[in-house]
Amino acid sequence: MSFFKTLFGLLAPLVALIAILASCNPVSTYDSIFASYENSEKPLPFAPELTLKGNTYKGSFSHDYLTFYFFRYVTPDNEDYRIFQSSFIDNKWAKPKEISFSDSTSDLYPMVSTIEENKLFFLSYRRTPADTSKKTNSNFWYTTETNNDWADPMPFETANLIYNYNSQPCMTKSGNIYFTSNTPDWSKTMTYKMEYKDGAYQDPVLFDYVNQLRVTDTTKTFWEVCVSPEEDFMVMTISEKGQEAKLYLSSNISGSWTAPIYIGDIIKDDMSGNFPYITRDGKYLIFTWAFSSFYILPTKTFVKTE
Repeated sequence: MSFFKTLFGLLAPLVALIAILASCNPVSTYDSIFASYENSEKPLPFAPELTLKGNTYKGSFSHDYLTFYFFRYVTPDNEDYRIFQSSFIDNKWAKPKEISFSDSTSDLYPMVSTIEENKLFFLSYRRTPADTSKKTNSNFWYTTETNNDWADPMPFETANLIYNYNSQPCMTKSGNIYFTSNTPDWSKTMTYKMEYKDGAYQDPVLFDYVNQLRVTDTTKTFWEVCVSPEEDFMVMTISEKGQEAKLYLSSNISGSWTAPIYIGDIIKDDMSGNFPYITRDGKYLIFTWAFSSFYILPTKTFVKTE
């Protein structure tokens, strides 16, 4: 019996140490945010703390997932938006606050760079140096974060469609940017790609597949695309004439994009929505429903890998 008492006395401190170490290894932030959605087969409400009826627009995560950026209008019935951010604290999203670089100009569509951790791209009605129009339009700008504060925004000159209304950007793992662009008179909508190559962005080029769909299928409106990090699939926002927008899937098979398939038909549930955003790891789709709330769906539910 004394042997077992001695053994227990020797092991007890080790057991206590293991318990202490386990208590010091909390669930990761990523798991705290996404674990409850991981095995869902249907879209679920995401970050209800950020819901504002009729005023919830596209978002983007920081690299560490601790901050979520999105935009809202601040003047009803006007193209007057601001970017907001919310931090994930104590397992919930904090009350959103207007981002520090805001001024009296409309800013929208925040997009965290996938290749530069502290850079944020966004669209803005700020006047770029090359813009001589009477009325500014929505163009690309960027800012960088240093010591938890954002620098004064700078125009992103490579995105040189300065007289168009540019919107709905997404960025892939390699840094490539896809976005929608409307001519100043709104008579034509086109989708563009800006390739990141040899350490620099190239001039925008037309994304032919989506633009050709607009020509061949005039019964639908092709609003935007969100291309996955690996560029192996994209989520498209499409609406039939007179109907609400829905989310569709197109896959990249050996360099060719497949015809869009309504995601609702794949998961057997409603997939009405706008502003699709795919997380940097490609695992989750976040979108807005009725411009009023964010929803989340694991991409594995509708993207089948062999």
